[in-house]
Amino acid sequence: MNHLGKAPLIFGLLFLLAFPVIVFRGDDRSDTLEFWIFAQTHYDEFSARIPAFEAAHPGVKVELRLISKLHDKLLAAFLSGIGGPDLSEVEISSVGRFFKGTKEEIGFVDLTDRIEREGITDEFVQARLAPWSLGGRVYGLPRDVHPVMLLYRHDVYQEAGIDPASIETWDDFVRETRPLARDDDGDGRPDRYPIMLSAHKPGHFWLLLLQNGGGMFDEDGGVIIDNEIAVATLEFYCSLLNEAQLAIPEFSQDPASYAAMKEGIILGVLAPDWYISFVRRFVPELEGKWRAMPLPAWREGERRTSTWGGTMIAVTKQAENPDLAWEFAKFAYMDDEALANRYRKTFIIPPIKSAWSNPVYAESETYLDGQVLGRSLTELAPDIPGFHLNPYWAEANDLLRQAVYEAANGIRTPADALSYLAAQVRALMQESTVATDEEGELRLPSPRIESTETE
Repeated sequence: MNHLGKAPLIFGLLFLLAFPVIVFRGDDRSDTLEFWIFAQTHYDEFSARIPAFEAAHPGVKVELRLISKLHDKLLAAFLSGIGGPDLSEVEISSVGRFFKGTKEEIGFVDLTDRIEREGITDEFVQARLAPWSLGGRVYGLPRDVHPVMLLYRHDVYQEAGIDPASIETWDDFVRETRPLARDDDGDGRPDRYPIMLSAHKPGHFWLLLLQNGGGMFDEDGGVIIDNEIAVATLEFYCSLLNEAQLAIPEFSQDPASYAAMKEGIILGVLAPDWYISFVRRFVPELEGKWRAMPLPAWREGERRTSTWGGTMIAVTKQAENPDLAWEFAKFAYMDDEALANRYRKTFIIPPIKSAWSNPVYAESETYLDGQVLGRSLTELAPDIPGFHLNPYWAEANDLLRQAVYEAANGIRTPADALSYLAAQVRALMQESTVATDEEGELRLPSPRIESTETE
């Protein structure tokens, strides 16, 4: 009996996929750091900052590499044991792929003791350490917080006599903004919508679920995506799209959505910090007409924000000089000057609380009619919800996409869609456990298509 099952085939495919970036190093590269990233904006940012690190560390060279399908190639390098970088960024929707198997099989260095020894744990927003942790151990530093606000057309609100301060809960939002969804041409459909929600992808639902206290897994790794909180959240989500007709079913990064904003069809969007910079970039015509407010709460007095997206930097076990790699990781993600520069370009709020005293976060933003956006975002940042990770997160996130699509488009009821999703995830987890315990089959993560990066 072949105890390895399909593992050799999967391994071979992953190795071939990664071969172009797998290189065999020379005898001594202890003063060279190879750093893999997946986004052009990150490449531009680090390219400008690396000379400062090299100047502070004479003889050290940082090789920055922008990698297509980074997560697949990094996984292949870990499985083969060769060709991996010293450091790598990982996007939040893919991180679960790297946490399969035993602790010894995880390709990242456990940073927990370094973080505690250097006393920097409390410097971070604690909820942002959770996605990069497993079993109480931290494997990466967070790049961001990504607090979410409601970006709304304040000129239209003023014209309609809507006071944003009167909107404290989602029920308030439905009541106050309903007059905006009017049918001007009499065709039976609204000609403008108070908010945009995706009927095809899970991002908008996910951030509302987190805000409402829900999630995919509980602290013990158990599946909770079919509980009462999740069902109630999805029912409300679908009601905005269908019965109430207050939400236009588009995806936030679709060019058609930006066109609809320009035409005044979309009057509000769920906006994490990074997405506000996208709207500024792709809809410059509306400068001075948008403002940002805290999300309506699910219940009066409760959380007014959520979180969407995220990236970590991690030191790999293939790093020849992990101490030097750790120093660069801190420089890349904790340097105050770099964080301030990042905010100016992207509005991204760093998870380092002490950095928020930088004057850059008190600057007024012309695009938002002079609003001091940085202060609003940093005030909300400590209250973002956390969530518990599970090695099956990547697969569960893919299945969540199907569940949201089916519920939003009337294929299944919200309760049925989430029940079916939960059953699939539980079966996936059960199948893996049985294979490992009874057959001793080597556990290898399945190759997956790279997820769309959010920044």
